[in-house]
Amino acid sequence: MIKICDLDFNIKEYIDALSYKNPFGCRIKALYNTYDYSLAFVDYWVQVIDNTVVSLIARMETSFILRLTDDSDMEEVSSFIRVSGATNVICDGRYEINCNMKRVEGPVFISDKLMENKRKFNVFNPHIKDVYNLINKCRSENFNVPSYESFALDVAHKLNKKSLRIYGIGDSQLICCIMTLAETDNSAVLGALATDPDFRRLGHGAFLIKYINNALVKEGKSVFLHRAPDENIEFYNKLGFKKYGTWAEYREESE
Repeated sequence: MIKICDLDFNIKEYIDALSYKNPFGCRIKALYNTYDYSLAFVDYWVQVIDNTVVSLIARMETSFILRLTDDSDMEEVSSFIRVSGATNVICDGRYEINCNMKRVEGPVFISDKLMENKRKFNVFNPHIKDVYNLINKCRSENFNVPSYESFALDVAHKLNKKSLRIYGIGDSQLICCIMTLAETDNSAVLGALATDPDFRRLGHGAFLIKYINNALVKEGKSVFLHRAPDENIEFYNKLGFKKYGTWAEYREESE
């Protein structure tokens, strides 16, 4: 049975339990800590089997995040997704959702150790507009960028709730940035590493990844990142990230 979080059923304790040091659970818990379930554009559910919570489901507008387990009823989850109005869904790649969307997948990496960082660059907390402009400049087939309005509102709110952080390098201009997509008290998911094309291969990206990794690890957090199958995998291996598992994303064909 899938039950929704509401005034009569608070699922925080289940989110806490199933999000611990898990990249998908981390994203759900960070969303839960940022946006209250009473808001129209978010919802949170749990799947219960034999009085045990076995799955978490979160929605932000038409995007869904699933924290699945080996005990999840995938037939029920698939049916739920098919009627939910989802346009994209992300989950652990070990599990298959039966829905009319295209599946893409790739590796998930993890770090829980400090990385040696000998380089020295000026690190600061950049303005959201500058971050957006740099990310947009670096957009690619695997690096889609939303509208500035939605990006700025979401990032500003998450910064305020401490479920996201951003670091940048540069003097007169932002030349490299990195941010967490989600953070909780024990985990973080990295995303949006962007380096200005005119300043690539100078060590800025590797430095920032090590910098943010070390800041997070010192806080007792496991650091996760999702990569496309053909995107910089060897680069992250050399930095010290280890293979954790796989992610799978289901997208409407039109996206």
